[in-house]
Amino acid sequence: MRARFLHTDAFRLAAIYTAIFALTVAVLGFSVMFITRDALRTQILQFAGADNAAVQSGYQTAMVREAVEVVQQRMSAPGASDYFLLQQGGRTIAGNLPPMAEQTGIHELAGPGGHVILGMGQKVAPGLYVFSGSDLSRVHAAENRILATMLWLFLLALLVAAGSGFLVSRAFLRRSDAMARACRAIMDGDMKARIPLRGTQDELDRLAATINEMLDRIAALMENLRQVTNDIAHDLRTPVTHLRHGLEQALHDCDAPGDYAAALEAAIRKSDEMLDLFAALLRIAQIEGGARRAAFAPLDLKEVLAGLREVFGAVAEESGHSLQICEMPAAVIRGDRALVVQLFANLIENAVLHTPAGTAITVTLTLAGDRARVVVGDNGPGVPEADHQKLFRRLYRRESSRTYPGYGLGLSLVLAVAELHGASPRILVDRRPGLWIELGFPLLHVAA
Repeated sequence: MRARFLHTDAFRLAAIYTAIFALTVAVLGFSVMFITRDALRTQILQFAGADNAAVQSGYQTAMVREAVEVVQQRMSAPGASDYFLLQQGGRTIAGNLPPMAEQTGIHELAGPGGHVILGMGQKVAPGLYVFSGSDLSRVHAAENRILATMLWLFLLALLVAAGSGFLVSRAFLRRSDAMARACRAIMDGDMKARIPLRGTQDELDRLAATINEMLDRIAALMENLRQVTNDIAHDLRTPVTHLRHGLEQALHDCDAPGDYAAALEAAIRKSDEMLDLFAALLRIAQIEGGARRAAFAPLDLKEVLAGLREVFGAVAEESGHSLQICEMPAAVIRGDRALVVQLFANLIENAVLHTPAGTAITVTLTLAGDRARVVVGDNGPGVPEADHQKLFRRLYRRESSRTYPGYGLGLSLVLAVAELHGASPRILVDRRPGLWIELGFPLLHVAA
């Protein structure tokens, strides 16, 4: 079975980078080799040209004797050609090469030991010919050194890539195995298991953090579901018991048709209450599922709150309350108008219903950076801080509120709508007296 690290993306990336590096080394190496070869050949020809020019100059100064002397001097001088030939009448008069056909210009010829000599031939005078050149073995040696260097670099790249790929893949496998273990623990029922973070803020850490947030959300939803199930069982027990008791009483005590009709009407009312409860729960579930985002559009909170002032101002006065919606800046968000109206309506109705007459209810809208900050509060008796976290639970009703009609879903709907719009409600514990709830909506833009 092949090693596991061979199947990881980290190892594949290391292999790809190795291939790119090897290709780069090959291209660079061949480029350097060709450039070096051309430079060395050019240098050989420059030396040959200078040597031939020196022989030509010597001949012009003192004829053949001086030309022979120049060849002998150049053969022992550094920075000159390796091979020389000065021939006259088809025989060698100076140099270390045998006579050859008199070819002018650049050409190559076979030298001693099978070496190839690159040089330049030139006619100095009628019947007098000079050739200067050097062995190409230096050029070939340079090419071989470059090729050997390329090969070693390629092998080194392979070793480095294999080693780094193995190390990176092993680290990646350790982290992926940790994720897999956490997921298996969660599948086995341990909902508190989480993927460990290293604090490096790399892509795996960000992925693990996102998965942990998702798991926290799932755990919260499951806990919420458990709580809702318990609350439904608790809150429905009383109306179902009353419904059964009423029907049983009607069965035994009712004699006239009118008594039966009254008993049935009472049963229908109890059934409608239970249906309304389930409808409210389903609506909250629909909102939490995000289905209402399709109706989102630009929405000015100033206009929404101004409309609520007209609707609820008279309602608050009839119950002995006062509703004050302060002067507000224009603040445009993206949202569902009906849901946002319902959110603020629930907050105002909650304040009217659960505070005594004479309580002042205040709504303020301000801008804070890229958010519209809405605060709804009152100067009533408030709620103990220990109960703050319970207020937004479904079907939660404080003992002092159980004498009022309702199911304890008003603030649950507020929470669902607020989170749908990216504005989780927050209870301001430093505002006294009363209950003050803040919502921060992300602004689409601020109207002029």
